[in-house]
Amino acid sequence: MRSALAVVILALACGRSEPARSQPAPADQPATMPDAAIDLAARGAAWDRDVAALAKTRATLAKAWKQADTAEARAAVRDRASSALVTAIADELAPAWFGMAWGMGRNSTATRPFAPDQTISCSYFVGAVLGGAGFTLHDRFKLGQAAALHIQQSLVGKPGKVHRFLSIPPADLAARVAKLGDGVYIIGLANHVGLVVVRGADVRFVHASYIGAAVVTSEPLATSPAIAASQPKGYFVSPLVTAAGAVDDWLVEQWLTGAAVGPTG
Repeated sequence: MRSALAVVILALACGRSEPARSQPAPADQPATMPDAAIDLAARGAAWDRDVAALAKTRATLAKAWKQADTAEARAAVRDRASSALVTAIADELAPAWFGMAWGMGRNSTATRPFAPDQTISCSYFVGAVLGGAGFTLHDRFKLGQAAALHIQQSLVGKPGKVHRFLSIPPADLAARVAKLGDGVYIIGLANHVGLVVVRGADVRFVHASYIGAAVVTSEPLATSPAIAASQPKGYFVSPLVTAAGAVDDWLVEQWLTGAAVGPTG
C-alpha cells in the first residue's frame, strides 16, 4: 500500500509577480514563528540529513528498477518510490522550511532552508523541495519563472492529464482534489505556487505565503486566502506522484533513472 498521504504542488510563475500583501493571515496558520524562535542550524541539518537519506533510498530503488524484469516487479518498485517521495516531501522536506520568510528577487532563490541573508519565493520553494527530493531539474530558474500550465505539462509527460476546475469556492476545490485520490498533484493558481498535503479529507496548503506573516506555512486549503484569490480565474490540477499509480508512472520513472524534468525554455 502506498502512503495515505498527498502532496499537491501549485505552480504559476510567482517568482515574477505576486499580489500585494493586503490580506490578513488566516486564523489557522501553524509554523509562522518569528526567526528568533527557530533553530536555524537544526533545520538546515535536518534538511541535509533527510535529503541524503532519500538519495540513498533512490539509489537502492534505482538499482532495483534496473533489475526488474517483469511488469509486476517494475510496479512494485514504482510503489516503493512513490511512497518514499510522498512521505519525504510532506513530512520532512517541506516542513524544514516552515517559518522562512517569503520574498522576491535575486535573494529569494534559496535551495536550502534558512540560508543566510536569503528569503524564498513561492516558485523557488517548490523547485527547492523537488530538488531536495532528488528530481533532476532541467533548469530550476526556468521552473521558478514558468507559467503553471508549462510546469505541469513538463512534469506529467505526454500521457499525463491536467484537470481544469472553474471558479469554484476553495472548500469545493479541496473536496474535489481529495476525490482525485491520495498522492502528489500540481495545481496552478493565479500568480502563486505552493504545496498541498492531503490526508484523507484533510487538505492543507503548504506554501511560501505572500499573505499575513509572509513565511512558508501550512493552512487548510479550504480557507486559504491565496486559494480564494485565484477563484475568479479557476485552477489547474495535474498528478505528480499518486497512491493509485498509473497516472504518475512517467515521473516516478524519471526519478528512478535520474532523467531531467521540468521546463526547458
